[in-house]
Amino acid sequence: MPKSMTGYAKVEKVLNEYRIDCELKTFNSRYLNIEVSVPSFFSSREIELTKLVQGCIRRGKVSLKLYVEFLTPPVQALRIDFGLAKVYYDGFEELVTRLGIPEPVNLDHLLRFRELVRFELPPSQQEEIWRLCETVVKEALEKLDVERAREGEEISKHLGAILDELDQVTRRLREIAINSMPSVREKIREQIQQLLGGAQIDVNLLENLVAVNLQKLDVREEIDRLESHLKRAKDLLRSDEAVGNHLDFLAQEMLRELNTILSKSEDMQLIELALRGKLLVSQFREQVQNLE
Repeated sequence: MPKSMTGYAKVEKVLNEYRIDCELKTFNSRYLNIEVSVPSFFSSREIELTKLVQGCIRRGKVSLKLYVEFLTPPVQALRIDFGLAKVYYDGFEELVTRLGIPEPVNLDHLLRFRELVRFELPPSQQEEIWRLCETVVKEALEKLDVERAREGEEISKHLGAILDELDQVTRRLREIAINSMPSVREKIREQIQQLLGGAQIDVNLLENLVAVNLQKLDVREEIDRLESHLKRAKDLLRSDEAVGNHLDFLAQEMLRELNTILSKSEDMQLIELALRGKLLVSQFREQVQNLE
């Protein structure tokens, strides 16, 4: 069954000398949109994290946040550009002196320039942490997938119930449309004869006129297409693929057929059923927005 687009998962593990925390949130979105937040020393890994998400999620807005806490201080990981810091400090000192500013230059002023202080890990340590993080992220994605599948199953059941009711409406539409054809035909014939004011007309010509006008009121073709859309929608709900967009398109097509039936119909039973069908399709479409 299709999966829900909304979900949440969080995995926290202590591995070796690190506490690693991965938080995943997914929201409804027409397309796949991935936002990744990682420690600065992992900025080069954002593409790899994005690919991991793409392997599990095909539609929706995804927020992935990865945290790494060092349980023991990393050795020589802090890099300070003393030469650049000296340039900034001397410049500020000169500025304070020339302008007569009473406030002295302090460390807080220098730390505003982020390029002065960098956190860098040796490549071997970065690789070690990345492998640990990759394990945690994959576990979080699996946990998220289970939740999305569970919620998707509930949504699919609700959508299936709506489609079953739409099936009943469609069968009733066909039944009324077929049974009403003789009375509609006779009504058209009487209207044409009234317009002629009692004048004589060739029987074949009269029947042709009746047939042309009857075709304009015949809704069986729209009912055929509506049944086809319903069957396709049921097939998609049994699929494990990302079918949300396709189901939304089918819902639009169902509304199109029901609107045409409404515009053609003069029978109140047909009109009421078509209106009921439109309400059901609107409910269906609202729920479909939650599916991947």
